[in-house]
Amino acid sequence: MGVISLVKALIARLFFGVHGVIVIWRVTTIYDSYYFYALLAPLVLLIAEMGVTLKCTDTGEWKWMCPSVLLYLLSVVPCMWLLQLDLYNDRIEYRDENDLDSCVAETSYNESTLEAVQGVTIPVSLSSDKWVLVFELTILFLLILGRWLLPKGALTRDQLSQLLLVYVGMAADILEFSLESLKEPTVFCDLTLIVIVLIIWSWSLTQFTLVLTSVAGKRRRVVLQDGSRSCSEECCSCCMCCQNEMWSMIITLLMQDIPFLAMRLYLMIQFNVFNIMMVFFTCKNVLVILLQGYRMMILCGNNEVAPEDDTDEEAKADDARNSPPGAPDKAMVVVESK
Repeated sequence: MGVISLVKALIARLFFGVHGVIVIWRVTTIYDSYYFYALLAPLVLLIAEMGVTLKCTDTGEWKWMCPSVLLYLLSVVPCMWLLQLDLYNDRIEYRDENDLDSCVAETSYNESTLEAVQGVTIPVSLSSDKWVLVFELTILFLLILGRWLLPKGALTRDQLSQLLLVYVGMAADILEFSLESLKEPTVFCDLTLIVIVLIIWSWSLTQFTLVLTSVAGKRRRVVLQDGSRSCSEECCSCCMCCQNEMWSMIITLLMQDIPFLAMRLYLMIQFNVFNIMMVFFTCKNVLVILLQGYRMMILCGNNEVAPEDDTDEEAKADDARNSPPGAPDKAMVVVESK
């Protein structure tokens, strides 16, 4: 691994560490307790993780997952839970103090200003709910930027670019889900629903620890003269589920689309939460699941040789028929396909 890749890997982990420290600082300020600095432990392990990763891997990253992203999420996700629970407590307290019939979503009455260590005041004054929103946005932004900066490992440049585009779409869907769900009056006044939304949100973020891409590399298919096929050593063409694209779609369905759809349908059916945005995103989840299923069916049934390879296959078959009598009955043709 080159010096540039090493510097980029260090910068990515530095971004994770600095952002994690800021989020944990916010939690300790809200709860007025230094015990929450224990959440810095995963960030401290980033140093050891970098050393182990660079020493044990040739490409600077593991093949299937990013331990640095996992450690970062282990630090910031519990902080986001604590901040959301603090918002819930503020709403309930504000409702009780003002004798309101229901709690309100905005907590602009609870503002704080970011101050430097030496006492120099930085002109950043945000309400509690705005702090949470900023952290949610920056977490998703850093997950994408961090994956871009980290060594690409076994991925090609084409696969990495596709993976980053997939991450952008995933981040947009996750942000839409958290914002639209937690701003509903039925949700932000109910602690149980808040916890369920946070569980689904946390579960969806774990996708970023996996290195899967919808770009399929070249695979080798072995085709016999009589039209039958056998599996090669490099890729099991008889079982298309071995492809990265298939695994990527399955993980997206299980960790994002299906849980999001289930939660939105639960809110609509159980609590009669009907608005334009909720209905739109529910329909979008249904459409995405149908399209993913359609794509998976195509991949599973795609066992035919590409048309551009038919000429070469027929020519090799003719050569085999014209071969001496001592030649094998079945000649094998290796077809390269995208």
